[in-house]
Amino acid sequence: MKKIAGLVGRISQFLRIIAGILLVFIMSITCLDVIGNFFGHPILGVEELVSILASITMAFVLPIAHKKKAHIGIDILYRRMGQTFKTFDDLFVSIISSVLFLAATVQCFKYAKDLKKVGEVTSTLQIPKYILLYGVSIGCGVLFLVILCEIGEFIDRYVRKK
Repeated sequence: MKKIAGLVGRISQFLRIIAGILLVFIMSITCLDVIGNFFGHPILGVEELVSILASITMAFVLPIAHKKKAHIGIDILYRRMGQTFKTFDDLFVSIISSVLFLAATVQCFKYAKDLKKVGEVTSTLQIPKYILLYGVSIGCGVLFLVILCEIGEFIDRYVRKK
């Protein structure tokens, strides 16, 4: 299990690096567009490109954000509960999340295949739309694996101990 978790961790780090590169690229083309617009020469299709890249960036950063617990949590009740409740609540949320992100992975992948088949492209730059959905599918798939590894760690820690 530790080998699989290590591999998933490396994939998450790789996606994080790609997301960082995409974010720098997004900032660069946005700045260049603003400067070009100031001189009367905006860059054609920047809005399209930024929205596609921002979506992929967000999907690629999800696994590492989940692993580092960088998401927002509402813990008004959670803080008042005992450790046993917290443990099983974490397990329950992980199971539900894994099912949700597996479904998101599969559905995004299917929809991307459909868009690829019909040749759907963006209006200005004619970028194939399926690229966006494959990117989101990859991000959700890796997040699913991260959550699955958490469930495996829970089983190792609490079930196999006894």
